[in-house]
Amino acid sequence: GAPFRGVLYCGIMLTADGPKVLEFNARFGDPEAQALLPLLEGDFLEALYDCAVGSLQPVKLRRRKGYAVCVVLCAAGYPGKPRKGDPIRGVEAIDDEQMLVFHAGTAIGPAGLVTAGGRVLSLTGLGSTLARARARAYEAAERIRFEGKHYRKDIGS
Repeated sequence: GAPFRGVLYCGIMLTADGPKVLEFNARFGDPEAQALLPLLEGDFLEALYDCAVGSLQPVKLRRRKGYAVCVVLCAAGYPGKPRKGDPIRGVEAIDDEQMLVFHAGTAIGPAGLVTAGGRVLSLTGLGSTLARARARAYEAAERIRFEGKHYRKDIGS
């Protein structure tokens, strides 16, 4: 008897047999949100509030033209037991307004930024084409360095 108000996220994988639903979540997906939210136009906070109080209008948010690709950099040992404390270099060199760096498993150690979890950083490249957004994300992934860094090479392909 209680109406649902919130985010319903559907994780879908494209396969040779067509799209397959992997999961449903009543929250934003991570790292999917890092690729979806930068493409929204409108007042996101206002839309969230309107959703919570039951007055959300369908035209509050619009999809911005362009593409976003998010690549997650993972720590050594992820997904099992990720190693923590490895120094991270290169984040400060990402100076492109079409690149977003989201911190997840990071901390500030005595010598600066270090790994502090499995999914260390999410790098979201934006572009007018999928190829350009993907290239930005992977260029950033190559520039950031830490021991044991690994990431998928097929995102956006």
